[in-house]
Amino acid sequence: MFFACEPDQKNAHFPHPFQKSSDFGEDVDISYYSEGILEFELIAPQIETKTQKTKHFPKGITVYAYNMHFDTLATISANYAYEHTDQDIFEVRKNVILTNNLNEQLTTEKLFWNRNTKKIYTDDFVTLTTEQQIIMGYGFLSDQYFSTYSLSNITATIYL
Repeated sequence: MFFACEPDQKNAHFPHPFQKSSDFGEDVDISYYSEGILEFELIAPQIETKTQKTKHFPKGITVYAYNMHFDTLATISANYAYEHTDQDIFEVRKNVILTNNLNEQLTTEKLFWNRNTKKIYTDDFVTLTTEQQIIMGYGFLSDQYFSTYSLSNITATIYL
């Protein structure tokens, strides 16, 4: 319902534009538990829930994956992300960096994390940096801890 002192709604001044966002938060820290043990921690400067099926992280996210001793196994960071809550899939975009506890690093512009299948994947261009080599190609598949992975369509390998 809308109330105004103006007889015509077209002449009314709105100091803040209407947003359809049902939820909004800043400096968000979300913990994901499995059988009472902290498995993941998501940190984001902002979250917007526009529908019950989608959460937007317009200023990016950092996700930490832990083992049962709270050691960091993997980290995902990106400048933008959204979660398809009905499918348990996170999509991260723009300056995506995935690292593991072996100090291996994957960079790309788009990456998906499926919490149901516990897989991280993309068909986009990726660069994987290890202690011995830099591998570039299109396509990547990993477990959610980035401990077992494979690259598809390798275009270059540089030995260090």
